[in-house]
Amino acid sequence: MKIDKIAFCLLLFFLVCPPVMSAERPNILLIVADDVGYSDLECYGGEIDTPNLDQLASSGIRFSEFHVNPMCVVTRTSLMTGHTHSQSDHYRRSLPIATLMQQAGYATSISGKWHQPGNPLDAGFDSFCGFLNGAIDSWNGTEAGKDAIQSNRMQPQPVPPNWYSSDAFTDDAIRQIDAAQRVGKPFFTYVAYNAPHSPLQAPRENVEKYYKRYLPGWQSLRRQRYERMLAMGVIDESYVMSEPHAEVRRWDELPAAIQTQESRRMAAYAGMLDRMDWNVGRLLNHLRQQQLDDNTLILFMADNGGAYSNGDIRTYDDQTPWKAGTNPYASNGWAYLKNTPFRWYKSSAHEGGVSVPMIIRWPKTMALPSPKKSLASEHDGLDRTADENLAGRILKQRLHVTDLYPTFLELAGVSYPATDGDRKLEPLYGKSLLPLLCDPSLADDAIHDEIFWCFNQTGKGLVKGDWKISSISDGPWRLYNIRRDPAEAKDLAAEMPEVLAKMSESWFRFAKDHTTMPPSWRAPLKDYQEGWGFHRLRMVMPSFVRAVPASSAMNVPCDTDLSFYFSEPIRFANSAGKTLRLYEASDINKVVWQADPAAGHPAEGTQKITFDDLPRLKPHTTYFVLSDTGWITLGDIPAIGLNDGAYWYRFRTGSD
Repeated sequence: MKIDKIAFCLLLFFLVCPPVMSAERPNILLIVADDVGYSDLECYGGEIDTPNLDQLASSGIRFSEFHVNPMCVVTRTSLMTGHTHSQSDHYRRSLPIATLMQQAGYATSISGKWHQPGNPLDAGFDSFCGFLNGAIDSWNGTEAGKDAIQSNRMQPQPVPPNWYSSDAFTDDAIRQIDAAQRVGKPFFTYVAYNAPHSPLQAPRENVEKYYKRYLPGWQSLRRQRYERMLAMGVIDESYVMSEPHAEVRRWDELPAAIQTQESRRMAAYAGMLDRMDWNVGRLLNHLRQQQLDDNTLILFMADNGGAYSNGDIRTYDDQTPWKAGTNPYASNGWAYLKNTPFRWYKSSAHEGGVSVPMIIRWPKTMALPSPKKSLASEHDGLDRTADENLAGRILKQRLHVTDLYPTFLELAGVSYPATDGDRKLEPLYGKSLLPLLCDPSLADDAIHDEIFWCFNQTGKGLVKGDWKISSISDGPWRLYNIRRDPAEAKDLAAEMPEVLAKMSESWFRFAKDHTTMPPSWRAPLKDYQEGWGFHRLRMVMPSFVRAVPASSAMNVPCDTDLSFYFSEPIRFANSAGKTLRLYEASDINKVVWQADPAAGHPAEGTQKITFDDLPRLKPHTTYFVLSDTGWITLGDIPAIGLNDGAYWYRFRTGSD
């Protein structure tokens, strides 16, 4: 009689790893880094010094198919609720994990970033020291010039001299671990670092060590990461490293001064991650010193793929990572490096936005003996000869951040309720990954198969079985065979319309039946594609509809017009001397073309403006546009200027 594989795996788990009894429940240390790319850590192929996370990986387990959501806020919702962001409906249909851990007798604390509804104390945390929103100045603890650091429900207060966010949040986490020990409770300690989210700020000694390391540029370093990842087994030859679109400038086309400037921008990011790793080492050392190491499950993860923020091209040289009040950022090219071997970045449901590093270590389970021949081999014909421990292994099963919630519940020995008072709770979206700790040979989809993504109009996606669909900026679905092509190198949408239609139907059905997302998030997709950067243009011009050429377009004809479409009427009041300008990426000081439309322009009162007087452009060249604030007014709102930084528009020409 053939036993169902998943059912058997659960049986094996309980035979080899019996349910955790109350007295044996482990402590849980959950560490979340902000905006770390898939390959940034040394143990995932990166060149940034992360010795403490590498040590955690060598004594624990790395996961190569761990997925989160496209943005930090929506990933944190899934982490806290066990649901996709729009399932949870801002916690209205969810019970925060800390509430159940608290009820199970855990001391619950959060140190760092919350970025969720209300205050963490409303979500079951006993203690909170950090900030409520998305990012802070890591030197003075401010957000938009206002104090942001608070304890529990107190009003935000100024931070003391020599304060630095990663150091301070680690200090608080250590205090909370010690406090739990004094009252004899297991701890659920959540350390949510601001690092390495922009602004990229770190001590000078952490930054300057990387200045020369990034001079080879993002293209060369991406190739080096890829080769290291292959050698260590994080990826295999099925991962095809795709070329970027025009949002990434070609390194060898940049002037030497810009290359130096750019290498220092990435050094700021590396320095911030370097300092965070040092603080992870402080946590690990404290657990060892307090003899808590053996029965503490440590989980490290990132909240989304590597990010770019870019900043403003006019101020890059003015940003100093070791000074408060400055705002260093990293550009698209460095995000392209961070997410090796994937394409695209944070905000996207493509793998570059949702694949991240995840490490688990639980010494009490790492050395569990694995039987030379398990019961499974008698039924499925497989030889299950295994290593004597899991330390250092890389597991490749598909996982999603929602799998952590049921994992924590199982560790705490509690069940997920169907209701909370009069509220009916949404069923959990994930499953516990603890069976993997006892049987790493589980099928790739034994824990999680279907993963649904949606972040407003920027990133949509669904993976199910061998297939994945993704959409950027509500453009047409792309279709990938994710088993054969895990880095999404070949779009099969045109070749396999039946598969595409079935996947699309599944996405829209889930969106309609299982989420509370607004209708605009699940509107029909467009029949044309705006490239990466469309969402940035929309920040500058809320009524922006599309551009031709599209943002990030490749192979643009050398003889091209430039058109912008809007949903509001165009005005040019008070726009005299405020220009729109075109530049080559290789010369940021020479204007290739400019326009200064004024009142009475033929486009005034319409919703489209076309410039047909561009000179013939060079082939195989990246161009970008800058504009002054107010060069155009849309309705009654003057547009913020394009700055080739936070708000950018680039395209690349093709053959002559």
